[in-house]
Amino acid sequence: MWVWLDPVVGREYSGRRPAVVVATEEYLSSVEQLVVIVPITTTNRGWPNHVPITPTAILEQRSWAVTEQPRTISRDRIVATGAVIDEACQHQIDEWLSIFLHV
Repeated sequence: MWVWLDPVVGREYSGRRPAVVVATEEYLSSVEQLVVIVPITTTNRGWPNHVPITPTAILEQRSWAVTEQPRTISRDRIVATGAVIDEACQHQIDEWLSIFLHV
């Protein structure tokens, strides 16, 4: 999906960018106005917690899910929906989130 993250503060990711939904189906069905995402970047920083995402029709170049910056946003910030990431990629993102969030 594509989201609009402005306005931001400090080192948060900004602008219109792709993101991965990391909220559970239960969350999404019970909290109708919000969604939890991690932003996607095309900058490879070589950080182990940046999970690689294979290019798709919506992501034309190599990209990484930025797991250290989960963010709850209004669903009004969603610009467009798109491709679904594969299960292995989602599992890696979930693992990093559990490390960062003590889950």
